Amino acid sequence: MTEGRKDQRLEYSDLIVEKKYPVGYITINRPEKRNALTNFKGGSCDQLGQAFTDMRDDPEIRVFILKGAGDCFCAGFDMSGYGQVTGVEAQHPFLKGRTKEPFYQYVGQHDNPEATFRGYRWFNEVWENPKPSIALIDSFCLGAGLWLCNLCDMAYATPDSVFGYPPIKYGAPITTSILPPWVIPLKKINEMALAGKMASAQEAYDWGIITAMVPRDEIEQVVNDVAMATAKVPPLTNYYSKMLIHQYYETLGMGVKQTYLSAAAVVAMMERTSLPGHYEDFLGKVRDKGFTAAYKEHRAIWSYPDPVMDKEVERLKAIKGKK
Repeated sequence: MTEGRKDQRLEYSDLIVEKKYPVGYITINRPEKRNALTNFKGGSCDQLGQAFTDMRDDPEIRVFILKGAGDCFCAGFDMSGYGQVTGVEAQHPFLKGRTKEPFYQYVGQHDNPEATFRGYRWFNEVWENPKPSIALIDSFCLGAGLWLCNLCDMAYATPDSVFGYPPIKYGAPITTSILPPWVIPLKKINEMALAGKMASAQEAYDWGIITAMVPRDEIEQVVNDVAMATAKVPPLTNYYSKMLIHQYYETLGMGVKQTYLSAAAVVAMMERTSLPGHYEDFLGKVRDKGFTAAYKEHRAIWSYPDPVMDKEVERLKAIKGKK
């Protein structure tokens, strides 16, 4: 159960949730932030959890699609708010009146000892959801976005899509829930985890992260066609097929679910490390200089230019310049 639903339903301020029976649609609707997710109580993560359980609990929904508004699927977690609470977040009931205090204090244990693991609740809400899920990916599929992509049962992406885990470049260890070793070949996952390299859509397809690459002008139709085909299969058949497939993956190594929980513990520990190049060091720079300046400085020290990422950044800049 998603946090907050015991008392009242959350408003979908960061999402567009539609039900066009028998298909459900969840759209991350923060295009001005490239659909980066807020992680405070009642923010994007909690809203996604509520949307996933809504799809599960609606008997008329047979399959649901997850996508992003605007030019991107999801650029990860919203780091720009880590300096202080401002704008829309400042009006949130939990954060109201705390606009001069560091935002990151309220991401973790202050409101709930389990809040650090808020995003990990997606495991049950998507991986164990009896309804099949499809990710429609365009442009950035980074960090939490790649996490969501991996949880969905199928994923279709445009050729310009970029996959990876940028937090490596400011000290966060890779979490196997985002770069799953049961999907990505060992040497390739090492390249992404140890060097912070981004993957192109072609690489993501070759490794099995996505189901197919589809031209941008065709992807909506292709994903909807797949959704309708999935919806025509008897629900119980899809449920047991999904259960048996996942059961197989749960027998690999230490098991998918146990690996997720172990990854959560390691990431929670490392996010509170203030060694040079790590989260607390980076967030200190964010508070002092703002996100953009801190990110540029950090990248200059801790990472190398990435052609796949840089190419997509330039493409998006060109689109923005034409608008």
